[in-house]
Amino acid sequence: MGGILVLVLSLSMAAQDNPVAPAEQYKAIVKEFGEAANANWKATTDEERKQAAARVEPLPLKLLELAEKNPAEPWTLEALTQVITLEYWLDNYSSHPGWGKESRQARALAILLRDYVRSDKLGETCKRAQYGFRQECETFLRTVLEKNPHRDVQGQACFGLALFLNGRLNRLDLLQEQPLVSRRYEGLYGKDYLDTLRRQDRHQAVAEVEAVFEQAAEKFGDVELLFGGTVGDNARTELFALRHLAIGKEAPEIEGPDQNGVRFKLSDYRGKAVLLYFWQQT
Repeated sequence: MGGILVLVLSLSMAAQDNPVAPAEQYKAIVKEFGEAANANWKATTDEERKQAAARVEPLPLKLLELAEKNPAEPWTLEALTQVITLEYWLDNYSSHPGWGKESRQARALAILLRDYVRSDKLGETCKRAQYGFRQECETFLRTVLEKNPHRDVQGQACFGLALFLNGRLNRLDLLQEQPLVSRRYEGLYGKDYLDTLRRQDRHQAVAEVEAVFEQAAEKFGDVELLFGGTVGDNARTELFALRHLAIGKEAPEIEGPDQNGVRFKLSDYRGKAVLLYFWQQT
């Protein structure tokens, strides 16, 4: 027994003498998220999806604490950016109730604004924040646009802010039709926040979205986006969709040959219910 006890104690002391380096811990957490997300995509039952979400649930806090304990590492900014992604994933791909005011995402965004607001490496962070819903994402994007000295980052923040505002409006429209999802959002982001958004004048909100897209196109049009194309091209595409393709808007003119080779204009069918089916033979 004495020999076994000594062996166990020796192994324990050896483990303490060789702790896992923070950088390796970070890689392990990111790998775990990748594997869990992949398991979620492949899941065929609710139980399998719950198991995948259970694997992800502790990861945002682990990443956040790791970043807080290692503020000067080259991967710290990336780790904080990953926290934004992880909480967004839980909000949208699981039934996790969220953390409310204890949001890991909100804490990560606060640290990013405190320590990295002038960094030239915030482009990816702006991209992740644009998919969010909570107020802290909007605050982050507006602050980076105002205070970051790098034009390419400003361009990412400006375009990301427009996408965020537009995406939030679209989700508010969906919540009106889905009371169960609406209650879930109240739990995730707070009823007061949702009520404030519901009270806003929609026409003014849409006008602000258009104004921010216009600002992005005019001031940062040549900035290259991380996911392809320029800010200008993408902003103008979004503006066209807002002004011509949204529900209630007059459809833009289309002219071309039909399946029999006869040319037509969409306006020829004004006042009629029309189904447009586009196809290309290859």
